[in-house]
Amino acid sequence: MQHRREIEGLRAVAVIPVVLFHAGVGGLSGGFAGVDVFFVISGYLIASTILDQTAQGRFSLRQFYERRARRILPALLPVLAASAVLAWLLLVPEDFRKFAQALGATATFGANFLFARRTGYFDDDEGFRPLLHMWSLSVEEQFYLLFPLLMLALRHIGRARLALALAGLGLLSFTLMQALRPIDPALSFYMLPTRAWELLAGATCAALPLPARQDGRLATAGLALVAAGFVAASPASAPDWTLLLPVIGTALILLHAGPANLAGRALAWRPLTAIGAASYGIYLWHAPLLAFLRYAWLGEPPPLLLSGAIALAFALGFASLRLIEMPVRQSLALRRPSHLAMVCAGGLALALAAGAAGHFGRLEPRSATLRNKLGGAPSALPYPASSIPSPGRPVPYILYGDSHARQYSSALREAFGEGAMLTASGCLALPGMSNMAVAAEEAKECEALPAELARLVARRGIGTVVWAQRWDRNLFSSGSHLPLGRTSAEGRAAFLAGLDRLRGALPPGTRMVLVGNVPTAAPAGPGMAGGYLRCRAYVNATCPTSYPRALAEGHAINPVLAAYAERHADVTFFDPASALCHGGACDILVGGDLLYSDHTHLTVGGSRRVVGRMKQVLPAL
Repeated sequence: MQHRREIEGLRAVAVIPVVLFHAGVGGLSGGFAGVDVFFVISGYLIASTILDQTAQGRFSLRQFYERRARRILPALLPVLAASAVLAWLLLVPEDFRKFAQALGATATFGANFLFARRTGYFDDDEGFRPLLHMWSLSVEEQFYLLFPLLMLALRHIGRARLALALAGLGLLSFTLMQALRPIDPALSFYMLPTRAWELLAGATCAALPLPARQDGRLATAGLALVAAGFVAASPASAPDWTLLLPVIGTALILLHAGPANLAGRALAWRPLTAIGAASYGIYLWHAPLLAFLRYAWLGEPPPLLLSGAIALAFALGFASLRLIEMPVRQSLALRRPSHLAMVCAGGLALALAAGAAGHFGRLEPRSATLRNKLGGAPSALPYPASSIPSPGRPVPYILYGDSHARQYSSALREAFGEGAMLTASGCLALPGMSNMAVAAEEAKECEALPAELARLVARRGIGTVVWAQRWDRNLFSSGSHLPLGRTSAEGRAAFLAGLDRLRGALPPGTRMVLVGNVPTAAPAGPGMAGGYLRCRAYVNATCPTSYPRALAEGHAINPVLAAYAERHADVTFFDPASALCHGGACDILVGGDLLYSDHTHLTVGGSRRVVGRMKQVLPAL
């Protein structure tokens, strides 16, 4: 097909918002939708190539796959190699294992399958973050594998029917995405069946049996829709209908932009086409550079460093184009499929081997030493989430709540003897209330928890319920929409009513110990334990060992719990801050022992510290 400069410019329009979004630039909440623009362009170009070559009687599946490999793999392999080196140097073992999984999945173009089951695109799972953008490359490769077969199967039905068939398949894919999103947002976001509609939108444009018609108004409207998509799309709801804006806009540009109209000439502006030509390399490099910078900085770097990372990504993208992509396309030696296959297969095999090696373990001596020095920093979260002593054994207490209750189980057993445990992670365990999405599988377990508690207490004669959790889930806030230390009146009333219902469901005389929120630690990096390990091992900085108590007092719930306990003789309130905070500061590290495993969960050492103080206040349970 004829080279269209405006498509190169459109690639620049796609990649720039993606890079800025990942850099955290404000005002581009939907910058990630640049990937959707890429999908439409890819579908259009691939379908155009197949249709042109089929019409000329020279389409070959082998040559098609060879060209895709020549386009994708040479630029990809150096990124994977450099990322593996940086990961080995910077990542702590837990994060390196996740990175290795992502590396192996990328090498087999199955990264989207891994991420759909392990993380959300907008989450802060640091081990996956450097290669998280490879999900889109995997989706495209899976599409390239299957789409030519579909086109060959439909090659005799005519362009009009082909366009209708592709549009129909796209509508099915879009419907599946919308239907699956409330059930499993990650699957809806990452998988080819729910993303194929964007690639098929571009393919439908290529298949339309209409002569090319440049229309400045429609092309300009397309640019406006793409820009609107970059603003309207939101990480909180993606993927949703707002992705129609950049997809429809891109389709209008592909169909109607050209030298005869302003939109086409604007997109053909030389700086844009230069960036567009290097957009693949820029896209590959920007994410690992930003991810490793944030990791090494133990948080959000200053704007100057982020700008430097962006500039380096662009420089590497242009270098990739000039030094790798163009020479590979022009190389006589690599034009032989066998030579190209050997080079690419060797690179992918190395990436896969590195991923497998990392997946099965890596713990450098200095990391192991530091981890031990930091008290092991094991999260105090045992499994299973619930345990009931065998019949006939006395059960003096039952630990109830979410993962913030479960973290105390070992320390309570050491201090007060064996008890029962009934918890569900992420669950606001109040009768008739839930903070979890209705469609979540865990919601049913969460909603059943209060009734199960009442049944166990009555059946086993349990005298005390020790109730701990992250109390402020969805009912209370220390965020921007409520001042620190404040609750909404509606949330407070609903919460107190839930407490009354649960107390009323328990046998008379049952004692209740309400354990308040653990003070939220100002995180030393996105992960508390990982942040400290990195701080000591790689930055050689003086890491903070405490943080101002004022930061811990942003929770509105503890005063509510304390007031509730004062009104009811059978209820006792215990504040973990009494064990963790003193003299205007709260401890993170004491005597080389790390007390937090993340910004709200305690390590084994932190849990023992809190329960030790609890035993002083409550000699018996």
